[in-house]
Order: sequence, then structure tokens, then C-alpha cells
Amino acid sequence: MLTKAIRELLAKRPGPAPGPERAFEVQTLAAAALMVECARIDGAFTERDREAICHAVREAFALDHETAEILVGVAEKHEDEMWDNWLFTETIKRHYSRDEQIEIVRRLWEVALADEHLHPFEERLIERVARELDLPEEAVAQSRELATERTGGKQEPHG
Repeated sequence: MLTKAIRELLAKRPGPAPGPERAFEVQTLAAAALMVECARIDGAFTERDREAICHAVREAFALDHETAEILVGVAEKHEDEMWDNWLFTETIKRHYSRDEQIEIVRRLWEVALADEHLHPFEERLIERVARELDLPEEAVAQSRELATERTGGKQEPHG
């Protein structure tokens, strides 16, 4: 089964020593890793981006501050090791309902808008993830609008 293959792949990767970070479900880690990729894709990963990801995972997964920080740290390591985000997207597709997938896409928009600008690479990544999840365009557009309202970010791409 794909879930077993994903768990085995992630288990084989060098990672942190055994500890609380091992308690994360593969789908939670996949969502956080996509958020990390979204924040990094414009070439400028700032503390503000990291804080936006921590905030997003705290809200999305009902985590306390310390647990969210650990999750984001583990997600950063796993995102570094993966050459393609397909594995993360496929994990989200298999483990989350359609509404939860739309919520994750909204969180990706929020992360992308954390620096108050939307880079074309961020926009393309989120749109590709939404397509791979087979999400309706209207739902993706609504999630983007909601994220823009929540962050006060600008929707105009910048280079």
C-alpha cells in the first residue's frame, strides 16, 4: 500500500534522534513539508515565513507552540531530502477529506502571503498542488481570497 511505502521511505531517511518528533502522523508531516516548500520556493526563507508555518500548523492541527516548532523542524529536514513534492501531495490526497485538502491549500496561500507578496513560484506550486489534489478551481480561488483577507497580503505576483 502507498501509505506503507511512504512510511518506509520516511523511516529510511536520516532524521532526528528518536523523540517526540516521531509521534507525528505522516499526513501531518506531509502538509507541514509542503508549507515549508512553499515558503522556500521564492529563494528567501525568513523567520517571518517560519513563524507563518508554525502558526498555520498550530491552527490546522491544534498543536501547542513547542510541538508546532518541532513539527516544522522535522518538516524542514524531510523537505530538504525530497526531490519532488509528489509524495507529500499524494499523502495529503489519501489521508485528508476534500474539505481538509482545501484547508491545507488555504494554509499554503497564507504561508505564501506571509511576506505580503506572492512570488510567481509560490503561486505555481500552490496551483500545481491543488491540481494534483483534483480540487475545484472555485474552491482554490476562494481559499486564496480567504488567505488574502486573513493575512492582509497582496495577491499581485512580484519577481
